[in-house]
Amino acid sequence: MSDFSWRDELQKCVKCGACMAVCPIYRQTGREEMVARGKLNLIERIETGGTEELPAGWVEAIDHCLLCCSCEENCSKNVRITEIIAHARREMTAKQGLHPVKKGGFALLTSRFLPLGRVLKAGSFLQWLWARRLPRQSGLVRRLPLPGIDSRTVLPQLPRRNLDDRLQKRKRTAGLTEILYFPGCATRYLFPEMGLDLIFVLEKLGFAGIVPAELACCGLVTWGAGDEATRKELADRNLEVFRRHRKLRTIVTGCASCGHALKEYEGVPEDLEILDISEFLYRHREKLGNLVGDRRRPEKITYHDPCHLRKGQQVTREPRWLLALIAGENFIEMRHPERCCGAGGTFGISHKELSRRILAEKSADIDATGAEIVTSGCPGCLLQLTEGAVIGNSPWQARHPVSLLAELLRRKAAPDPVCG
Repeated sequence: MSDFSWRDELQKCVKCGACMAVCPIYRQTGREEMVARGKLNLIERIETGGTEELPAGWVEAIDHCLLCCSCEENCSKNVRITEIIAHARREMTAKQGLHPVKKGGFALLTSRFLPLGRVLKAGSFLQWLWARRLPRQSGLVRRLPLPGIDSRTVLPQLPRRNLDDRLQKRKRTAGLTEILYFPGCATRYLFPEMGLDLIFVLEKLGFAGIVPAELACCGLVTWGAGDEATRKELADRNLEVFRRHRKLRTIVTGCASCGHALKEYEGVPEDLEILDISEFLYRHREKLGNLVGDRRRPEKITYHDPCHLRKGQQVTREPRWLLALIAGENFIEMRHPERCCGAGGTFGISHKELSRRILAEKSADIDATGAEIVTSGCPGCLLQLTEGAVIGNSPWQARHPVSLLAELLRRKAAPDPVCG
């Protein structure tokens, strides 16, 4: 944002306090500087005062934000709050630098010599030394002390073969319409089965999900940390891949955060459409309905809106239609499906206690439904929700809607009853 638009956006805020009703950070802390109204006031003071050194209180306030867009969704003046706070973080990073852990992690996202996938694959052979598998849920917990990770933190189980590996040996079905599938880092390197489920569903509908090996991270995590240089490098890499595959005019993703990031890219070819998988399936709802037929999931299922899907992309109808198709009357809405789960990219790692207090609210809403499965279209949310089930000893599991759909489609249709 230019200096002019900065001032313009800040002046649009009338300090009404509507953001206080929906901010998950304010709900837990009750501190004025932790809500959007307070943050914008602090940002305006720094911007107009020309202060070179950032006060500690200012840094704390800007750091304590999930970038969940809840305030922005509830703002009657349509102030671009999330963008303002993200810009403030860029200013903060420019003056103070990145935390060494984030700096090292982001370097893996852009490295061509030691890429993230290779590091995680190496970690898959060593994870059993410092972590143990959970008996019921999908994930690991530490068995040895680790910095910043306590005994209740749920860690993803690192697969020996990531999505790229699995796709190399997978035969493509001939005669399918090709579209580009953007899996995102979590699906690609941590949850490859989720990616294979999505590709399977696409093939049942007559589409081949192509995953170019050159795809990079979407860059949303670096944007949230204020690392503009890395975000731009990742975006440029992906845009180059999109241009190279111009004949594939549709990009589908099963990650809400990736979809939000890609739709915000500048320079996306005009004839290229980016869709969340729920949006894509809704467009083909008649054919998908015929494929599903009378089959329904027997479990009670509820749904958590990922912030980057509901508030970032305004996609709410399509995932609910999909879950109604999958579960019928067994799909139950929770009390506050729109509330953030507390993950927020790296927020759940750097602010673990506060993140868990926000997660506890979400877990209580899930428990109240009596659901056996909670679904969400964001791998980050799924990992956070899994931790909520472990901490609360809750019986439900966290799953992606597309994985539930894939399992349903793999089941043989029940035979017609024989009339006697």
